[in-house]
Amino acid sequence: MAVPTRSEVEAIIAERIAADPGFRDTLLADPRAVLSEIIGFDIPESVQVVLHEESLTQIHLTIPASEALSDADLELVAGAGWEFGGGAGNCGGGTCSPN
Repeated sequence: MAVPTRSEVEAIIAERIAADPGFRDTLLADPRAVLSEIIGFDIPESVQVVLHEESLTQIHLTIPASEALSDADLELVAGAGWEFGGGAGNCGGGTCSPN
């Protein structure tokens, strides 16, 4: 199974909330578990999962990081093919594996 892109994950989440309003509570309670279930593998503990809920008066935009990746960060993504910004694959460096 291919790993969904970031926009696909966002669409999956929006569709599930529309179909089941209780899913929002599940997502808010444990976003790491929900995201892991959607993408098909566990997210390393070294990766922080932050959830922002928009409102009618507040919009959240995500922009690329401004700082360069450290060697440790590069090891996490080297050869990964999984790029939550839109690629596919799984975490590299032996830190992730498919469920």
